[in-house]
Amino acid sequence: MHLDAGSEPRRRPLLGLGSLTDTETSVANLVAGGLTNRQIAERVFISRHTVDFHLRSIYRKVGVASRVELAREVLAQPTTGAAR
Repeated sequence: MHLDAGSEPRRRPLLGLGSLTDTETSVANLVAGGLTNRQIAERVFISRHTVDFHLRSIYRKVGVASRVELAREVLAQPTTGAAR
């Protein structure tokens, strides 16, 4: 990994919602919002196949096996002052 002088790598947990990349977080939030893979692909400007790839990674990191379980995990997270 190449770092600019004085910068540090982003530290993330290895598992759980906090371990997700920014794109994975976007995908997970859109799944929790009830969007299909096709709709997510259009929103995030990636292919449906890439959405599938991200979902497999998200399921592994979060320890879930379905969209419903993922949505429950995402929606159970406390908000930071913003209404859902």
